[in-house]
Parts: sequence; C-alpha cells; structure tokens
Amino acid sequence: MTATTAVWKKEFRRELCTWKSSLWLVVASLLLSFTSYLLLTNKELSLLDQTELMWLLAKVIIGVALLIVAIEASATVAGEFESGTAESVLLTPLSLWDFVKGKFLSVLTLWTMLFAVSLPYIVVAATGSGETLAFIAYAALLGTLVVIGFTAFIFGLALFFRSSKNTLMTSLVTLLALAAPALFSSTLKTGPVLQAVSAVNPVENVFAALDYVLVDAKFSPLSNAQYLLPLLIFCVVTVLFLWYAVRTASRQAVVQHE
Repeated sequence: MTATTAVWKKEFRRELCTWKSSLWLVVASLLLSFTSYLLLTNKELSLLDQTELMWLLAKVIIGVALLIVAIEASATVAGEFESGTAESVLLTPLSLWDFVKGKFLSVLTLWTMLFAVSLPYIVVAATGSGETLAFIAYAALLGTLVVIGFTAFIFGLALFFRSSKNTLMTSLVTLLALAAPALFSSTLKTGPVLQAVSAVNPVENVFAALDYVLVDAKFSPLSNAQYLLPLLIFCVVTVLFLWYAVRTASRQAVVQHE
C-alpha cells in the first residue's frame, strides 16, 4: 500500500465515513429535490424546454458540489497545520506531497459521492430527451475538471495561509467572483476585456459547455474544445500552483527543523 493510499484511507475513515459527510449528502439531496420541485411546479420555469430544465439542473448540481468541496477542502489541509499534526508528518518518511495527494483523493471521493446522489435526478430530468448518457458523461467530466482545479487552488492556499478561516474565506470569495459573471447574459459581455475574462473563467466554461451539450445537442468533445481546453489549462495551472506551494512548505519545514 502506497503512502498516498494510506493517507486517503485514513481520511476516508475519519472524514467521509462520518455523520458530517452524510449530512453533506443529505443537504445536497434536499437542494436538488427543492430545485426539481421548482422546475416542475413554478409556472415560468415549467414553460421552459426540457433541455433548458436539464441545463439548469446541471448548473445546480455542479454549483452545490463546488460549494461543498470548497468548504471541505479548505479545512482538510489547513486544519492539519492548525492542530499541529502537519508538522509531525513532515518528520516522518511520508512526504508532504504524498500527504497532499492522499487528501486530494479524499476530496475527489466526496465529489464522487455527491455526483452519485445527483444521478437519480439526472435520469428523471433527462427521461424522454435521448440525452441521458450525454448528460451524465458531460456533468461528470466537467464537474471533475472544475473540482480538480479548485481543490488544487484551495490546497495551495491552505499551505500558504495555514489557517482554515483565511483559506475558506478566500476560496468562497474566489468562487463567488468566478460564478457571478456566469449569471449574466452573454449579450452583456460585449467588451473585449469581459469577453477575455469569460473565455478563461472555469465556471463560465462549465456552464457554457453544458448549454452547448444539453440545449444545442453538440455532443462531440471536439465541438466542445473551446470550453474543455480552458478547463484543462485551469487544472494544469492550479496543480502547478499546488506543486509550488508543497515545495515551499517542505523547504520551510526543513529550515525550521534543522
């Protein structure tokens, strides 16, 4: 068993197999149930096409998952420094990078659990549209990419701040800043600066890709390259940021313990 797997298993037993993780799943289920209820009973929303309802549901699924992941990821690494256990880890054969990778896998496991909860809602919403498999595949792909990117970013912040409060506040502000422009119509983003920001905004690219797939029925990955490529670049940049944060934290620990 590798060091990364050992950390993941420990984190899985300590965090994911607890009432807190179950509570997150219940909260996600309640939010999705409430959203589905509104989509079916609200007079204005019920007039939308099925594909547009699916798009709205997909946005809620990924949005809720991002919020929960941001809260969990902000505490899982920074909390180790606050409790003093991270420093002791650096004195063992377990490297900080293995430690972070194990934590990373635990966050991805939480995302997998949240997505599993959303599957019944996806199937029901897509019944009769012929887009069920595309809905599941693209929601899983886009959600995984944006979760990987944000988790790497949040872990990097945690290694620099070493404070759950500061990491959480910065993460939520960043998530809000990226999500807010996605709520506005594309017709309002006419300036070159706004268009350039929209092109690299990971949240906007996720929502635009979902619109392209579910509403416009463009299922080919090549036709969605304009949205998938910025997401891949976002993941690479944030993982490099995390790698730099790990190297910096490791060097600081070596200096402090010499």
